[in-house]
Amino acid sequence: MEKEIVWTCVAQNDFWEIAEYLKAEWPEKVLNQFQKALALKTALLKKLPNLGFKSHKYSQFRKTLVTRHYMVIYSVSKEHIIIHRIKHTRMR
Repeated sequence: MEKEIVWTCVAQNDFWEIAEYLKAEWPEKVLNQFQKALALKTALLKKLPNLGFKSHKYSQFRKTLVTRHYMVIYSVSKEHIIIHRIKHTRMR
């Protein structure tokens, strides 16, 4: 059974900040590629919630790459996948 994706307010803000940055600094194609990659990754997470690896520092969270530059940090409950953050891979 697929789980429902739930975005925290912080994750939503992360998405919009990344989108604004990509739109301002890169060709439109890069933003479109990011959006497609994120949509594919969240669709995959619905089916395979344990796809990402457990965080070493915080075991309740999992991480998975969206692109080589961005990762999604999420947790899994019985009915939901909660996306907590979208972070650049160079951020800690």
